[in-house]
Amino acid sequence: FLVTFSVLIFSTYYLNSELNFNYYYFVLLIFVGSMFSLNFSNSIFTMLLSWDLLGISSFFLVLFYNNWDSCSGAMNTALTNRLGDYFMFVFFGLSVFSGYYFLSFSMFSSYMSLLLLLTAFTKSAQFPFSSWLPKAMSAPTPVSSLVHSSTLVTAGLILLMNFNNLVLQKSFISFVLIIGLFTMFFSSLASLVEEDLKKVVALSTLSQMGFSMVTLGLGLSFISFIHLVSHALFK
Repeated sequence: FLVTFSVLIFSTYYLNSELNFNYYYFVLLIFVGSMFSLNFSNSIFTMLLSWDLLGISSFFLVLFYNNWDSCSGAMNTALTNRLGDYFMFVFFGLSVFSGYYFLSFSMFSSYMSLLLLLTAFTKSAQFPFSSWLPKAMSAPTPVSSLVHSSTLVTAGLILLMNFNNLVLQKSFISFVLIIGLFTMFFSSLASLVEEDLKKVVALSTLSQMGFSMVTLGLGLSFISFIHLVSHALFK
């Protein structure tokens, strides 16, 4: 809440002269509201609605300047998020129908866990879905700071924490650990040769998200959450 409030105040000074300022602020409030709703959701419907609104509003925020870079970044962000939405809808669809006829929950549990992991990887920009995060830096600076600190990229990790018992099984915990390690190292190496300062910040965020995924893969959910909070404050 503190980070969001700071960004909202900064936005009024940073983009006050823009013609589409009211449109920007409206979409930003939808984005922030959907993130809060996702964090505190206690039903599947609320979670799906918040998840979808988060992806849609992020597309319009990245598209704000309406130039080539922002269009490319917005499309990349939207397509990756749509892929994650597909995985999530299939996951909940299998959850609903897992008790009917010849279908059993144990039959689908491993596939469902994999779908949930892929959903989280798309939102948290883990390998191989990492390309959208540096490209999303074409958004206005307040949006970039919000996306890269405490909102969009953390949604996948929050999802995994909510479904901790289902996802972090022995068969998948090593997979989460390896993906997190790979994301952390390749983003750190890429930031060494990157010249664009905003993309360096994006790659730094990727590295931090990879570290959070590693701690989650080690079964240290609370440590991962503490790291997310500290990352939101310093980023």
